[in-house]
Amino acid sequence: MVKKERFFSTEGIAQSDRSIHTPGAFARQNLLYVQEVGRLQSLQPHKCVRENLDSWLFMVVLKGKGSLDIKGKHYELVQGDCALIDCKEHYEHISDGQDAWNLAWVHFNGHGAKGYYELFIKCNGNENVIRGGDASGWDGVIGELLAAQKERSFQAELYCGELLLGLLNRIIDSVSDGAVLNSEQEKQAIEELREYLNEQFAERDILALLEKNFGEDLKTLGKSFLNKFGISVEEYISSRRFNAAKELLRFSIKPVEKVAKEAGIGDMIVMQQMFRENEGMTAEEYRAKWAQWVR
Repeated sequence: MVKKERFFSTEGIAQSDRSIHTPGAFARQNLLYVQEVGRLQSLQPHKCVRENLDSWLFMVVLKGKGSLDIKGKHYELVQGDCALIDCKEHYEHISDGQDAWNLAWVHFNGHGAKGYYELFIKCNGNENVIRGGDASGWDGVIGELLAAQKERSFQAELYCGELLLGLLNRIIDSVSDGAVLNSEQEKQAIEELREYLNEQFAERDILALLEKNFGEDLKTLGKSFLNKFGISVEEYISSRRFNAAKELLRFSIKPVEKVAKEAGIGDMIVMQQMFRENEGMTAEEYRAKWAQWVR
């Protein structure tokens, strides 16, 4: 029989080593910070059901197995599997009745947490679970976070913020590196696509050129490109064009209209919109502030 997690006591259900943390004002406004961190050994099956929490949860299965249900999807988890969860969503997890799991986890929040989660979901094909990782590696970070909670200080919060940032960077790397590609041939094709974009991004008909040069493979390569680099082909082109425009504004005296054309943006209205959205100023204002020859 499945027992729901009890708030006041888990005696006979699970053994845990955990720490709850309330961040200081600086950490809350500027850092990633721990809300709760710990390790748990399940002694018998018990269901944990949560939702509407202002928190993100990273959990990794250190031993045994269990299951996770979130966003209408069911995952069977085994040693080395881990998950990143937006706790505003309804989610449930339960240890296996025959092979009870050991978990390590951290509830966290703070500056950049939402953005990292959204990037993770984007790079991981809208899935919350990463399969077959190095459980000891993930657990090592959890252990450092747990140890740091013994020192209730500003310095400890800075350190934990750094650890959480490293953890999230590692999570993103694990779902966007070459391991997600199916073959060496596909890896080479992705690199060829990126090099082509680097050389031809300013071409006005770049999308037509891509279809001509990569043909039917372009759609598949586009998905793999997103998985590897965390950015779509279209976003990559836009970024290269915008950076080219900034370089031309800073290091040349070419008129703004010509800059827009040479960078591949073409339309002045579009370029001004890009500068307002990304730099908070017009292209002319950007040049006035950054160009070395403007005094």
